[in-house]
Amino acid sequence: MINLIEIVLYFILSAFLIIKAFERPAWGIAYYMLNFFAQPQYWSWGAPLPIGMRWSLTAALVLLIAMLMFGSEREFHKDPARTRTSIFAILIAVNGFLVHSSFAYYPEGSWPVYVEMAKFIVLYFVIVQSIQSQQDFKIFIWCFVLGVFYWGVEGRFLGTLRIDRGRLEGFGGPGCDASNELSSIMVALLPVIVGAVMLFKGRPRWIPVASALLGLNVLLMTQSRGGFMGLIAGAVVLPLIASGRARKLAIRGFAVSTLAVVLLAGNPQILIRFMTTFASEDSIGQSVDDRIAFENKESRKAFWRIGRQIIADYPLGSGGDTFRYERGIRYIKRDKTGYMNESVHQGYIDEAMDWGVQGLIFHMGFILSAIFCAFKTMRFRKRLGDAALSLFGAALISGFAGWLVTCLVGDFIHLEWGYWLCIISVSYAKIYGQANYGLLPDVMVGRDDATEGDPEIYRELAASGV
Repeated sequence: MINLIEIVLYFILSAFLIIKAFERPAWGIAYYMLNFFAQPQYWSWGAPLPIGMRWSLTAALVLLIAMLMFGSEREFHKDPARTRTSIFAILIAVNGFLVHSSFAYYPEGSWPVYVEMAKFIVLYFVIVQSIQSQQDFKIFIWCFVLGVFYWGVEGRFLGTLRIDRGRLEGFGGPGCDASNELSSIMVALLPVIVGAVMLFKGRPRWIPVASALLGLNVLLMTQSRGGFMGLIAGAVVLPLIASGRARKLAIRGFAVSTLAVVLLAGNPQILIRFMTTFASEDSIGQSVDDRIAFENKESRKAFWRIGRQIIADYPLGSGGDTFRYERGIRYIKRDKTGYMNESVHQGYIDEAMDWGVQGLIFHMGFILSAIFCAFKTMRFRKRLGDAALSLFGAALISGFAGWLVTCLVGDFIHLEWGYWLCIISVSYAKIYGQANYGLLPDVMVGRDDATEGDPEIYRELAASGV
């Protein structure tokens, strides 16, 4: 009965969002996100539906058509930081095509990886273009709040969970239905959801709070060591990067988050698995799970060494999924590690192996430029006296920090949620940054907040005609 209810709700919500998308493209973003967080083929309730349906492609086409039909609602001012991020996005796509065309070791395997990357670049431009107002930005953030809320409800109350050696598997959406990938996306999005508590007002604030707690429970069920390290990194960065009133709020949030982790982490295996990250072979336990966790850690060191050797031999790249195909296998056999795997388990090495050292530079330029957009906007809102939106920027940067840490131990840098963080950052700068201040009256700071701001910034704004 629950499965039938979920199918009906999915189609009702889909119909509503498609209709709304042709009134305002931002609703097309919501339809696309619906087909990520609740894509039928990833859930038991979707089993009766036809196999092979292209849910994500259909949603992407709806979003693209809606954006092209409606175009720009207003002309936004240029911002060098946003422009730089977009230039790096184009460089990623162009470099990927050149590497695939010229150096791909196995073109048939490389092409799908390049197509996925190009799709994410197009998605970046389409979503940024579709966000034209504060309302649009909030719709976008609500997608993550409600998406993680849905996952949390499935994980806690409704879903039939598959637990393999104590870890949650086969749960999530495209590209993140394994425990390590699932932990990475949760680490990236949880700080954004925490920031949404400050973005929204009144009773709706409790929805992000519930979403964050439910999402944290999902993260803990993955028992991912990389995820736990990313969560710690994000939690540390948040109060460090915030300042003024926003820092006080961040410290309170850090204390509450720590309490939530302590209360939810009731399974002692979570702590035991995390501590194997730092354990030597002599100190590791003798249980099967402990030995497997230790061997996984040791094998990754070998794969990283092999990946670095491939980069040294082919610095311009070898095309998508290099490590999975014969080149990676040949290097593994030559190294005589005794381990065999299709993944190098390190996002930065993986990116350089596939698309060259220059590809890694372009991708990191894209990410760092997006982080700078968030940082610059966060500082601007702080100077205005807008602690809530300043804290949102700090939370967004902490999401980047946590996600980048997970990329140290997993091939996650090329996956979709990294692009989402960049889209959020650029859109945050577009709507709330100094370049467009005064263009959108509803994001301007009221008189009460202005009294806590920096008088100098108001003199600068007045001199510029705002």
